Amino acid sequence: MAGHATAERSRDLGSEATRRAILDAAGALLADKGEDGLSIREVCARASVTPPTIYHHFGDKAALVARIVDDCFADFDRAFQHRAAPHDPVEALRWGFDRYVEYGLQHPVPYRLMFGQARSSVSASGVASYDGLRRNIRAVDAVGRLRTPVDEAAAAFWAAVHGVTALLVSGFWNEDNPAIALVRDAMITQLTNPPRASARRGKKGAPR
Repeated sequence: MAGHATAERSRDLGSEATRRAILDAAGALLADKGEDGLSIREVCARASVTPPTIYHHFGDKAALVARIVDDCFADFDRAFQHRAAPHDPVEALRWGFDRYVEYGLQHPVPYRLMFGQARSSVSASGVASYDGLRRNIRAVDAVGRLRTPVDEAAAAFWAAVHGVTALLVSGFWNEDNPAIALVRDAMITQLTNPPRASARRGKKGAPR
């Protein structure tokens, strides 16, 4: 019985190692050549597997690309999970903009894979990531500081931060470009109301 369990674990580990080798090889090719240039034959050569092995684990080329993109989005979200955002929801939005840009700069290849491929289907992890942004926007709305509907604000904010990050990743801008902070702060100003007067006074209390 123990021998059977050990053999089964070994097969599972071997299958996972094979999947990982395929994903690594396909991801590298996808980054270099794009989806149209991704060849199953070349993936096989790099991962030392046969085409039926790829089809067994992933189904087809489209499913393999979708899995790579999905993994990139999941890694992106994990990069934020253990970092403490500011308690104020507007400052958390500003913080999130900076962290998003930072991720793109530190992980340019995964970032290109996340957004550089044709979309025949929606990535589940990509949807989950965007829902995280919508939750942040709703938190701003919950304290009465959002000036536009949640969905419109989320779309505009993502368009701005993605545009900045894409310019950086593509090499059109460098990370010291003052336009980055200008875009971020312009979005915050456009989408949010200032805190109420009572909140700004803080410890000074109400006027006498």
